[in-house]
Amino acid sequence: MLVFLTGLGTLVAGIVLKISSPARINNVYGYRTQRSKKNQKLWDVSQEYSAKILRLMGVLNILIGIVLMFTTYSQEYYLFFELGWVVLSFLPVFILTERKLVKIERS
Repeated sequence: MLVFLTGLGTLVAGIVLKISSPARINNVYGYRTQRSKKNQKLWDVSQEYSAKILRLMGVLNILIGIVLMFTTYSQEYYLFFELGWVVLSFLPVFILTERKLVKIERS
């Protein structure tokens, strides 16, 4: 259930970031890393690309959450599996977005 709910939240966050991404570099809202705040071009790309990856991870977590809802909760470490998956599912957002920004910086 935790993976499903996190997937819904991630999907909503991705949609909100896509619809109302911040136009200017700020320290409050959006995809904020040192690299993304270097200049306006990197900022714009990071907002668009991270929103796309967030939506993708949200849909993936929703699907995995639906499958997990039909499994039994009798396993002792099931909650740890779900918590671990939720944490690890955010890594692609950062890794892929930063990789994209490095590629743009080099060109």
